[in-house]
Amino acid sequence: MLSRAYARHAASLAFTVVALPAASLLGQTTDRALQDELDLQANANFVQGSGARAFGMGGAFLARADDATAASWNPAGLSYLRAPEVSLVHVGADVRSRREPIRDGIERDHRESGYPDFAAFTVPWETKSLLGAVQISYQRVLPFQSERTIDLGPVSGSELPRSEVRTVQTRGGFDIFALGAGVRISRRLRLGFTVNRWLNGYEQTRSRPERGVPSRHETRLDLSAWNVHLGAIYSPAENLNLGLVFKTSVDAKAFLHRVRFDQFDEGENTRFNIYSREDVELELPGALGFGISWRPRNNLTVSADYTRTDWSSGRIRNFFTLARAFPFGHPLDQPQPSPPASGDFCGAYGPNDPPPPPDVPPCPPVIPYPTLGTKQSDTDQLRAGAEYVVIGGRLKWPVRVGLFRDSQFFPSFAGGSPSFNGFTLGTGVILNQVLFDLAYVYESGEYTDSGNVRNEVKFQKFYASVIVRLPRRR
Repeated sequence: MLSRAYARHAASLAFTVVALPAASLLGQTTDRALQDELDLQANANFVQGSGARAFGMGGAFLARADDATAASWNPAGLSYLRAPEVSLVHVGADVRSRREPIRDGIERDHRESGYPDFAAFTVPWETKSLLGAVQISYQRVLPFQSERTIDLGPVSGSELPRSEVRTVQTRGGFDIFALGAGVRISRRLRLGFTVNRWLNGYEQTRSRPERGVPSRHETRLDLSAWNVHLGAIYSPAENLNLGLVFKTSVDAKAFLHRVRFDQFDEGENTRFNIYSREDVELELPGALGFGISWRPRNNLTVSADYTRTDWSSGRIRNFFTLARAFPFGHPLDQPQPSPPASGDFCGAYGPNDPPPPPDVPPCPPVIPYPTLGTKQSDTDQLRAGAEYVVIGGRLKWPVRVGLFRDSQFFPSFAGGSPSFNGFTLGTGVILNQVLFDLAYVYESGEYTDSGNVRNEVKFQKFYASVIVRLPRRR
């Protein structure tokens, strides 16, 4: 357990990363935390894949992964593809939260984003005894891209009619380029794998009109890593599939760069701190998923999945944040690289780093990620969905619906970890060799944070996919 002083500093540092709306779970401070742990809410399961068709069915796709997005769910499903395919997926998201009471106020948080989520090119192959396909793909596994506004307004009738608006702009995400393959070993068994190169990261600018000393924080994080996804689909009967997926943990090397500007004397006196380090390490969890899919008729599919992700093992090493600049010295030409003074400088000091003040408690070199001190829990996901295809001549019209329940990896003040519930709707059109799909995903949840403050969170996502099946080579 981190000390109270460290927890306060951790809350300050966390705002410089990026977040979905919700409350900090590190304690109530005047410098609220908005950090990775909030951005990963409802996205904290690496078995979760991509594609409007899959999400239209509630994301229950581990045993029914039979289109070009298969590698993001269960790579064994690549073996179903019998023609070359090009696949593209785009996502739009709208996230809103309400948090009260906050210092006699209500915090309203709104985030909008849109980004390419998946792209792939798949080529099938066959021998006398085996069928399969290989694929090269891109996926944004953890998106951080967003335009975000946090509005802290007064409660009706409050004696403190104060309002404060903060903005956060973030670009990027944790991406993977994958080389995958699936093969049908026999009529009943299919196996697959992907080798994934993790890369990219995010850049963020946060502006805070703080009373007295407005500030701007700029953050850049780049990471690189490798991991592997393994999958299997077993069919004990022709219309029944059982799916199994294992995704190894990710040990990433990261570069972290921060700049903090503080404006004193109504902006006429600006000071800044700056620091970088290349020895930051992220340990992201592995996951295990199981699914079942039943197709009682050619045009009807019913599926269900269960996934568990080892978020209790998430860690970050050699982390740091920047303390507020001092209101004296040379403006904008003499930075004050003093992360040790913040109490959030983790790991070994460099040769040019000043020692921390004697009243600043040391920061452990390894702390939980992304909660930065709060105990993390493993997460469970339950998903179920169905697809019915209306067939009229050459036109095929799928209708999809799904339900899901996601447990979160952070604790609620009331005890245990909260769970968010949601539903999905999807449709599309299949015309010759082109497949267009759309999906709508709604999710909501409530919980109390460490200040016993009530949080309401609502997510909406819109998926659009297009798959083009190319002519087979003769």
